[in-house]
Amino acid sequence: MDRLARKHKAAGRAVPAPEIRKQADASFGIISMGGCDAAVREAVDVLAQRGILADYMRIRAFPFDEKVEAFLASHSRHFVIEQNRDAQLKTLLTMETAVAKEKLKSLLVYGGFPLSSRHVVDGITRNLEG
Repeated sequence: MDRLARKHKAAGRAVPAPEIRKQADASFGIISMGGCDAAVREAVDVLAQRGILADYMRIRAFPFDEKVEAFLASHSRHFVIEQNRDAQLKTLLTMETAVAKEKLKSLLVYGGFPLSSRHVVDGITRNLEG
């Protein structure tokens, strides 16, 4: 088993690293992957125009690169944007990293239509307000 754990950890260094967009004075992180990327990037820009600054990480591979762990450690709160009813990305993050589950908030949009930046902006704003 230890051999498999070492192999899994080593694979994290061989897969594509996440793409990370940082903003000065960002108060939280946003994490997503794949087809959600364009909508999330647009949402980050819309939120910034409203004075809500967030860092964004697009995960590109699993097992996770060590930069994923560093990004998770850099904020006290993260929003995980995904189009999956079971919140698989959030589950993988909690199982495969040292992040506390309480630091991650899922924003799930899985109605069969492409993700819109409006979904992301509205979900984050609602969570920040209440």
